[in-house]
Amino acid sequence: MSDIASEPPSGATEITSQVPQWRPTSSLDALQELVDVAGAVPAAVARRAVLSTSELHALRHLMAQPLGPAELARELGITSAASSGVVDRLVARGHAQRRPHPLDGRRTEVVVTDSGRTEIMARLAPMFGALAALDEQLSESERAVVVRYLTGAIAAMRTLL
Repeated sequence: MSDIASEPPSGATEITSQVPQWRPTSSLDALQELVDVAGAVPAAVARRAVLSTSELHALRHLMAQPLGPAELARELGITSAASSGVVDRLVARGHAQRRPHPLDGRRTEVVVTDSGRTEIMARLAPMFGALAALDEQLSESERAVVVRYLTGAIAAMRTLL
């Protein structure tokens, strides 16, 4: 009878057959869990805010800068028509507004409102607070190791984009 605890996680054998240098480690397990949790966060936050995930991502992009509807569509990876629907819903909820582009009055840009900014920040503030507290516990040398590891992980994931 085999010891179940000593068996590799499902999929590990397939990975090592394709990538011989792959070895399951606690850091890779933690990274995979982070990726999984990060993937689940937008849907959970959107659900609590009674938004679609596209609306949530739109607000996140609009908090960084105003965007035209076509630019927003590209950022979200959706059609212009779908983007227009997202913007319509955000405007109806008071989370965004359309206004003439400041440099080209023929164009429209979408800006996040105080309501939209407050909605998102209220939902994300607990996570940001916990992450800031975690980061404060790191020494500069520990932070450098974390940054090197995460930067490398980002680069590895970008190979798929």
